[in-house]
Amino acid sequence: MTTMEIENLVELGFNKNEAIVLLALLKVGKSDANQIIKATKFHKNIVYDNLEKLIDKGLITFIKEKGRKVFSPKHSDILKNYFQKKEKELNKKSQLAKEISKEIIKFEKLTPQKQDASISRGIKAIKSFYLNDALKEKEYYILGAPKEGIEIMGEHFWKNHRRKREGEKIKVKMIFNPSIRSHGETANTKFNKIKYFEKDFEPLTETHIQKGIIAIIVWTDEPLLFKIENEQVADSYKKYFDKLWKQAKQ
Repeated sequence: MTTMEIENLVELGFNKNEAIVLLALLKVGKSDANQIIKATKFHKNIVYDNLEKLIDKGLITFIKEKGRKVFSPKHSDILKNYFQKKEKELNKKSQLAKEISKEIIKFEKLTPQKQDASISRGIKAIKSFYLNDALKEKEYYILGAPKEGIEIMGEHFWKNHRRKREGEKIKVKMIFNPSIRSHGETANTKFNKIKYFEKDFEPLTETHIQKGIIAIIVWTDEPLLFKIENEQVADSYKKYFDKLWKQAKQ
C-alpha cells in the first residue's frame, strides 16, 4: 500500500481511512476483519466503521462463514463503476440546478424588488441564523439536509433548536437526504413533517425557505451561509419546494 495510492483515492473523494481499508482489502483479497486490522494496524472499530461505509458505497460485499463476516471487493471494475454512478448523480444534481435557475430567471424579469444578500462563515453564523431568523416565522421549509450538517453542528444543537421551535409552535416541512433517515425518524413530530429524496441523491447544501428569506448553507468543514432577503425569490423557492414535496418519499 503506497502513499500515492492512498492520496489518489482521497483525491477522488474517499476519506483517508476508507482509502486505506479499501486498498488493504484489494491487496489481501477475500478476508475477515482481523486480517484487515493486521494489514492496516487500525483499531478494530475504525476498520469495522470504514468497512460499513464501503458496503454502503457498493464497493464491497460480505458473507457469513462459520459465524464470522468475510469481506470481498465486488469485482475488478468497482472503482470505475462507482464513479460512473457518481457521474449520474452529478448529472441529476446539475439538472436540479438548471430547474432552480429557470425559476430564479423568471423573477429576475419582474420589476426589481429591494434585495439584501449576505455571506457568513462558520458554526457561529449557522447557530445565530437558526436561533434568530428561523424562529421569527410560524413556519419554514428545508430542502436538503446532509449528514455533514449533523456532524458539524452536533445532535445536541439540533435537538435544542427543535425544542425551542416546538415551544414556539413553529411548523416545518423538510426533505432530508436519505443518509440521515434514522435522524429524521426521531425528529418526525406533529410540528415536523419529514420526507426524503430518492435513494443516492445526496445534496451537500441545505436550503432554508421562509417568508421573505432564502438561506443556502454549504456544509463544508467551515460551513458557508448565503442569505437572501427577497419576497419574490422566497416565493419562487417555496413553489419549487412544493413541487419536490409531492415527489419526495415518506
